[in-house]
Amino acid sequence: MAKKLIVERFLFVVIAFVGIILLIHTLLIKTFLDRFFQDYLRASCASGALLLAFLYILAKFNKKLEKQVSNFLYFKGKEHYKILLKEAITDGLTGLYDHKYFMMRLEEEASRAKRYLRPLSLLMIDIDYFKKYNDTFGHLEGDKVLEKLGTTLRKFSRNVDLAARYGGEEFAVILPETNAKGAMVLAERLRKYIEVAKTEPGKGFAISIGIGTFDPSPLEGNIGITRDELIKMADQALYKAKAGGRNRTELWQAAA
Repeated sequence: MAKKLIVERFLFVVIAFVGIILLIHTLLIKTFLDRFFQDYLRASCASGALLLAFLYILAKFNKKLEKQVSNFLYFKGKEHYKILLKEAITDGLTGLYDHKYFMMRLEEEASRAKRYLRPLSLLMIDIDYFKKYNDTFGHLEGDKVLEKLGTTLRKFSRNVDLAARYGGEEFAVILPETNAKGAMVLAERLRKYIEVAKTEPGKGFAISIGIGTFDPSPLEGNIGITRDELIKMADQALYKAKAGGRNRTELWQAAA
């Protein structure tokens, strides 16, 4: 009986000891886990904050990048549009404006001259004996003549002027704010320059020029002109220059 009691007490002590050890171990684990989870929680919060900050910066960067790309495409689009527009109204060989655009602009300038009673002149230019030149030197050399004249017209034109290829070997220059005297001075400078210019040695050419001018004279009732009237005046003057021997400039004058 006594032996049995001793064994029971011993087992009780062992169980109690094991219980205490397990309790202490549990407490230690709990403490460790608490600290671990607290550290993990703090680390998670810090990581989350960093992630949110990164995402915010990325979003800002993306918006900036998106804006830059959008601006780039916008300006590139505008640039491309300008190129296409210029090609649509430009003669491919000479680089001057084409007939359609010339007619539109002359209409505008004639209306403006009439509205504000300002002078306006028009040069009609024809290459002398151009068919003979083509027959002699070939059409490729004829193209060089057209290119040369186009380059020269751009060189002699002011920013407000408009030079165009009217058709074939005929060219035209709109001269806003220019009276008959000013138009004659420019036309003669241009004609004399071409007279001595050559595309290649031994390959020179000449031009004839007709001038039509609107110079408002309210007292005489001359207060407006149409686009077609101005073209007709310049054409008649050009015909007179060619009939008079070519390589010359003529100013339109009303029949007496």
